Amino acid sequence: MKQTVAVVFGTFAPMHKGHLDLIERAKLACGQVYVVVSGYDKDRGDRIGLDLTKRFQFAQEQFKEDRLVSVCALDETDLPAYPDGWDLWLERLLGLLDLSENQVPVFYVSEEEYAQELHRRGYQAHYSPRKFGISATLIREHPQQYHDYIAPAFLSFFGKESM
Repeated sequence: MKQTVAVVFGTFAPMHKGHLDLIERAKLACGQVYVVVSGYDKDRGDRIGLDLTKRFQFAQEQFKEDRLVSVCALDETDLPAYPDGWDLWLERLLGLLDLSENQVPVFYVSEEEYAQELHRRGYQAHYSPRKFGISATLIREHPQQYHDYIAPAFLSFFGKESM
């Protein structure tokens, strides 16, 4: 019998309550969750000093006590820019996951177009609209105003000196 494993991917620049909610719902549905932190050189996180390595480290810190969540980093620097390159990107992402032959990835996304692309490629994807009226863009633009929405492990990046 096949066992589903949740996959939640994003740039997480920064991770916020909406992401945490999506990850929690994926965990409740599937048990095990892979959080894939993705990005490329000079992406939106990198432009504010929150490069892929830092985001990956903060995400690992966020889930260090959660045995049901595994965090991976996906460097997209050499891949075609979105929306091109879906097949290469998906191949690389799946290569990061330590799935047994009995495990099937199920994607949890907050972008409807991502769910549609994954469905077209034969994957199960659950679309969940954004919650909390927050986005990483709003946080990057107004970190002090949206401080309470930032995931705890990412708060140190937005310390008092950057607000």
